[in-house]
Amino acid sequence: MSDAPIQVQCRGSAPRRLATYAREKVAAALGHTGRPVLRAEVWLDRSRDPAVAQPAVAKVEIVLNGDVVRARAAAPTVTEAIDLMQDRLLSRMARVTAR
Repeated sequence: MSDAPIQVQCRGSAPRRLATYAREKVAAALGHTGRPVLRAEVWLDRSRDPAVAQPAVAKVEIVLNGDVVRARAAAPTVTEAIDLMQDRLLSRMARVTAR
């Protein structure tokens, strides 16, 4: 992994304190690839609408040596969305690196 910083943006009512948690989860996932990371961005969002069943959304976009890998997850809480996003990111990175 390169030293590309993992940028995290919090939107809506997503707690800003979870930016560090998201950064750690993405960094852990990136540790499983031997390819250079050119860019890593994470977006956290939480809807204020009580009618939304899964109001928390976590999205990530990684550029691995020119290949773009994206993962998105929705859940009842931002923490759960981050955990699901990490699982999906690991799966998608495995497919890209296997090519």
